Amino acid sequence: MILAHELLTSDRAAARWMVFLHGILGRRANWRSFARKWLRQRDTDERWGAVLVDLRDHGESLGLEGERTVAAAGADLIPLAEAVVAEHGGRVAGLLGHSFGGKVAISAAAQLRGVGREVDELWVIDAPPGPLEQGRERVTDEVFAVLAELPPRFDSRDHFIDAVVAAGISRRVALWLATNVVEAGAKGSDKGGWRFGLELDRVTALLRDFGAVDLWPALEAESDAGVGVGLVLGARSDAVPASQRARAELLAAAGRIELAIVPDAGHWVHVENQAGLLEILARPPRASAGRTPSAR
Repeated sequence: MILAHELLTSDRAAARWMVFLHGILGRRANWRSFARKWLRQRDTDERWGAVLVDLRDHGESLGLEGERTVAAAGADLIPLAEAVVAEHGGRVAGLLGHSFGGKVAISAAAQLRGVGREVDELWVIDAPPGPLEQGRERVTDEVFAVLAELPPRFDSRDHFIDAVVAAGISRRVALWLATNVVEAGAKGSDKGGWRFGLELDRVTALLRDFGAVDLWPALEAESDAGVGVGLVLGARSDAVPASQRARAELLAAAGRIELAIVPDAGHWVHVENQAGLLEILARPPRASAGRTPSAR
């Protein structure tokens, strides 16, 4: 099964594809507006296109077999890349992932390299490449706890939003969660109404692995292989702990990665300071060990 996805292009065929990967409990639509603006600024002589993806157990990519791990989510991108190239030409030349999707992007880059489809650019947006201490995902844990206690059906999306807010979650987060609410059944039936469309046990397993897996070695290996690697952090975000920021600073000082800070932004960098993030992504990452321009 190929991951659910959509393509964005200009009025000419894409020679390069940038794959956009959302965070936990997200979906491909989260990055649609940003990707369109990014495409307008990057699609000059480079002829970029954008691939927006629903990661496994999210959006319309439900029911995939296999483990609920970052590695499995990264492996899903291999058949996706092959399908996009076979049908539309060009090559998958970049990966951009936010939060959970950032770690998936690192894993996918390594796995794509293993099948001869290495990328030129790897952008990790406000995601910790390494493992997290237990308890650091407190806000996310609170959201999952609320979702687990909600009734199975609602009369409308608005009723879902009201229930989430009443449980102590901010309205902004409730509106975002509501993008995953789907019709529960045929109208007028006893199984009608609306429900949260994701299987929480599967998404919880993905989140657990996200916090446990260490992908610093994979990220550094991509840089050493000539991939332009950029780690972008929100200035107000604490998603990447101080110890991992320090490691990133050392790598940046050594010229192995680019470390960029988006001012006036927390974790939701692409929403809170879209212009600032677009400015950073207007060109390839500025640093990588032994980087040479791709001729492919």
